[in-house]
Amino acid sequence: MNNKNSKIRTLSLTTVISGCEKETLLKRIQSKDGVMNCSIQGSDLSVEYDLMQTSLEELLLEIKPISETLNIKLKDSFVTKLKTEFICFIETNQRENISNPSGWHLRLQNIYLSLAEHTR
Repeated sequence: MNNKNSKIRTLSLTTVISGCEKETLLKRIQSKDGVMNCSIQGSDLSVEYDLMQTSLEELLLEIKPISETLNIKLKDSFVTKLKTEFICFIETNQRENISNPSGWHLRLQNIYLSLAEHTR
């Protein structure tokens, strides 16, 4: 399933993890609603998910506790945090736009018309 709502994000881990920990982490992530595929290549965790069912922000809330119990850490440099926050912001807007296909221009038009009605 590869559509416009499908997102693939790569998260960097601080270290390469062993096979047992890798399988445990992947199974737990895969069980999350909306996750279509996940894999680990070296120290990169790739997750493909449906934006309408989940988002990077929701996935991170799920992944961080799991990874901490397995003693696996995600890279958390300033630039990585900034990039992640920016992606979360964009995804929030995308989800709102997808759920409201009429777009912002129609919303603004309705607000303007209701204000015009109110002033009469």
